[in-house]
Parts: sequence; structure tokens; C-alpha cells
Amino acid sequence: MTTPRTLPTESKKFLAFLIGELTWKVVLVVALIVFHEEFETVGAWAWWFMMSIVVTAGFVEIGYIGGQAWLDRYVRVAEVARNTKQEG
Repeated sequence: MTTPRTLPTESKKFLAFLIGELTWKVVLVVALIVFHEEFETVGAWAWWFMMSIVVTAGFVEIGYIGGQAWLDRYVRVAEVARNTKQEG
């Protein structure tokens, strides 16, 4: 028996991740547009603000991908155990 394939957009976790990704990228683009002419006058805080957005988003992405990989491993183990139990 095969499991039906689903699209990633049907997953609530994936949609939440996608919205989060788009949000931080929009914030970064807005910051670049606002500060593009005044970047030297606003000081180093603008650069650190944008870098903190990028670093935080990176940690969130790593956590999400690592969590999904961990979860997928245990789902696969459960599928194998179920199939073995049904056959034997």
C-alpha cells in the first residue's frame, strides 16, 4: 500500500514557515529601501539591525529543517514497524 502524495502547501507547518520567511525578507527589503541614501548617517545600528534579522532567520530555518528531518525519521520508523506488524 502506498501513501498518497500531498503538496507542501497543504501543510500548516510549511505555510507558517513560508509566511515567516517572507516576513523577514520583506522587513529586510524595507530597511534597505528606507536606509539606502542615509545609510552612512544612521550609523552602525542600521547595519546591526539588518544583520540580526538575517542571523535570526538563519537559526529559525536551521531549527525548522532539523526538526522536520528528526520528525521524518521517526515517522519512517513507525511506517516500517506498522508494515512489519501487518505482514507478520
